[in-house]
Amino acid sequence: MTATIIDGKAVAEKIRARIKAEVARLKTKPGLAAILVGDNPASKVYVDIKRKTCDEVGIYSELYKLPDSTAEKELLQLIEKLNGNEKIHAILVQLPLPKHMNEEKILAAVALEKDVDGFNPVNVGKLFAGNEAAVPCTPKGVIRLLEAYNIEISGKNAVV
Repeated sequence: MTATIIDGKAVAEKIRARIKAEVARLKTKPGLAAILVGDNPASKVYVDIKRKTCDEVGIYSELYKLPDSTAEKELLQLIEKLNGNEKIHAILVQLPLPKHMNEEKILAAVALEKDVDGFNPVNVGKLFAGNEAAVPCTPKGVIRLLEAYNIEISGKNAVV
């Protein structure tokens, strides 16, 4: 068995180029709202990368940085506002959330059609049932990498 070296950076560049071309053809620029509650360093880096990528491909983005002390009710109100915002087509609630917040309740508040991570319980159920739904980005990214290198996974055992 020979090892395949997977160049994730090269695959990502091709995907970004394709998305940039697709976005350029759209009449309405897609919009992403990223919500970051607290000051988790890894979360900050992740959200910064998402926003930078949005800029690179022509997607409009907004960042909502909230302190750890934000009340759950406040976050739910922000999500409701973003659900109704026509400029925003996708909402990313960066996890983890502070301990005083009910993560399931927060994720369930994101409108199904704007649930970019696929974490809304309805989207999770659709995915589990094999129906079309938003797919969490990490497993989807792994699948895209494997597809880019024509690595067959059917019938294989894998842990991601």
